[in-house]
Amino acid sequence: MNALDLIVIGGGPGGYVAAIRAAQLGLNVLCVDQERLGGTCLNWGCIPTKALLRSAEVLELCRTADRFGINVSNVDFDFQAIIARSRKISENISKSLTQLVNKNKIHHVEGMATIIEPGTVEITHQDEKKQTLTATKILIATGATATQIPNISVDHKKIINYKQAMTLPVQPKSLAIIGGGAIGVEFASFYNSLGTEVTLIETAPRLLPNADKDISAELEKALTKRGVQLKLARTVKTAKSSDHVSITIVPQKDNVGQEMLSVDNLLVAVGITPNLSCLQDITLLKENGFVKVDDYYQTSVHNIYAIGDVIDKGPALAHVASAQGTFIAEHLAGQIPHPIDYDTIPACVYCHPEIAWVGMTEQEAKKQKIPIRIGRFSMATLGKTIASGEYPGLVKVIWHEKTGALLGAHLIGAAVTDMIAEPTLAKSTEVNAESLLNTVHAHPTFVEAIKEATDHAYGKAIHR
Repeated sequence: MNALDLIVIGGGPGGYVAAIRAAQLGLNVLCVDQERLGGTCLNWGCIPTKALLRSAEVLELCRTADRFGINVSNVDFDFQAIIARSRKISENISKSLTQLVNKNKIHHVEGMATIIEPGTVEITHQDEKKQTLTATKILIATGATATQIPNISVDHKKIINYKQAMTLPVQPKSLAIIGGGAIGVEFASFYNSLGTEVTLIETAPRLLPNADKDISAELEKALTKRGVQLKLARTVKTAKSSDHVSITIVPQKDNVGQEMLSVDNLLVAVGITPNLSCLQDITLLKENGFVKVDDYYQTSVHNIYAIGDVIDKGPALAHVASAQGTFIAEHLAGQIPHPIDYDTIPACVYCHPEIAWVGMTEQEAKKQKIPIRIGRFSMATLGKTIASGEYPGLVKVIWHEKTGALLGAHLIGAAVTDMIAEPTLAKSTEVNAESLLNTVHAHPTFVEAIKEATDHAYGKAIHR
């Protein structure tokens, strides 16, 4: 580990990508993480939750197999087997990631890293032994932890966060979730599919407050139909745990008209807080609790950089951290990387039905007084949707009326987390409405809905 060019603190989707790309470009790199490689995304977030949701999808498909002329009797599931499959998938991918890091000749250490001065990191290993290493540059990619709510104590047994929600020893008969963002909605979808009585509590007047209003409304309709109880514009005043969790819910505005709720478990899913334990001996300039960085992700301290969820630049998403990791690695290697356009970052929610969007909402465009053309297409009339028996979703596209540039695309329905790639490419390149209108889409496919919505925006709709 002599003559290190870069020490990366954090082995998540930002850190390991930065380490690998830097090593590919000839830098001598060390990557240190408290746990196995993959960070929250691989070990406790993106991957294991999608494994859980896939099990739920298979269960629902079996239960409704008669719709397809298939007779499936005595459909049942093993909750612990579902949990075990999710954990095994994370473990296997982490092992593959370790092999990838080794292949690129990156030094990898498990331990607690502390920056004791610019260019110097102290690592406390699991056996409590300490090691001091120096490098020309240090990159902080330590991610974030679950946000705590004042007056609600997470005991990790009855009142839980996302980690416990993925590893509960027994399926709860009833579950309340605080937070109607992506994490809350995905867990609501999963546990509802298994038969748990789910109550979803959100302080905003609608689910997914950052999504387009039409998409939020469609999601609320879908979850309500499935039996999820929605408590919107509500806040949890108190939560006390014993054999059950007793919750007091009050309206967000006036605190009048409180409700009492008793559930087996309460999941707190209200956001993230930057994990900056590596800064015990270093002070960095912060903004709203996040590390402040310049356009090259350099902090206020010379030769210390930061990416991912610890900085307030772009949405807190794994693919954003990975893009930043690639950028910083190429910059430190002396290249001129392409700047990240944060207006073209897609967002995905993997509930059932899936949700995805990129760019502006209709509300944002109108607030900025941008002339727009809006196209909508219900996937209920799409041949692929009908043949597949999938949820009849919605595609909504927003085009600039004068330039034809794509301002935003908002989707809910089957496969939309994959479909979002087309409007993302359109938004990040020179693909305009005319280009998309004249692009022949394969039939029957789900992605036809994007062209159909664009046809509608320009008065060329056929299947409407």
